[in-house]
Amino acid sequence: MARKTGFTLVELLVVIAVIATLAGLLLPVLSSARAAGRLTVCASNLRQIGLALHAYAHTNRGFLPRGPEPAHPFDFAASATATNQLWIGAGANPDYPTPHPLQYTGLGGLIAETLERRIYFCPTDSNYNLDQELPKIGSAADAYGSYLYRQLDQLPPEAAGQLDQLGSNEIDGQVVKVEALALDMNSLGSPPFHQTNHEGRVVNVLFRDTSVRKFQNEHDIFAIPADAFADFTRIPTAIDQLLISADYAYVGRPADAPRLTQDAEP
Repeated sequence: MARKTGFTLVELLVVIAVIATLAGLLLPVLSSARAAGRLTVCASNLRQIGLALHAYAHTNRGFLPRGPEPAHPFDFAASATATNQLWIGAGANPDYPTPHPLQYTGLGGLIAETLERRIYFCPTDSNYNLDQELPKIGSAADAYGSYLYRQLDQLPPEAAGQLDQLGSNEIDGQVVKVEALALDMNSLGSPPFHQTNHEGRVVNVLFRDTSVRKFQNEHDIFAIPADAFADFTRIPTAIDQLLISADYAYVGRPADAPRLTQDAEP
């Protein structure tokens, strides 16, 4: 009597169980590889931005792009310590004094000279993306990117504002040399102020020598805290602290950076 071909129910269940087990093992690996790939793309973006900043400085007597004139359009901050804004629209935002001109700001000052505009957007940005923001440039709407850029206004008074003369900040007798130019934007406010790259777990920091380093965002040390948005006057100090932590990371552990008080400005 000929034996019937095919699988028994038990054999099919065994095969299904093996496939499910393999899928369970492979999916976390694939997810981790995908996250690592996006982190690498982000670091490459910042490295290209660093090269563009150096090229800009080379053709502008050593100076880096700064914010708009007057120094900052917001009522709540006398100076722009840092921004992820690329383009200032026609003043639709109620926080803007009116009128003010349409103009580039922050890293937007490089856009006209940049071929690959995607470098201003991290592939893991939870809030802003290339297709959404780039069409706003030149319009009455504000446009934002993925990276927090250090405005010249944040530099200490003695700094010349040139790439090789960015000065240092002194906090409680500890001198921290200005090294960080840009980093992943992480803002923990409620929408529309909430934004994270890499789910807020890891941060890429661009230093002025064009190197890009990855740091764990332990205790949200590289994020603008949610409570700062309860009182917008606290945001400049929060950003200053974030920048000082990034500066300190060039030579030491970010968590060991000196801490600012709310009333202290570097």
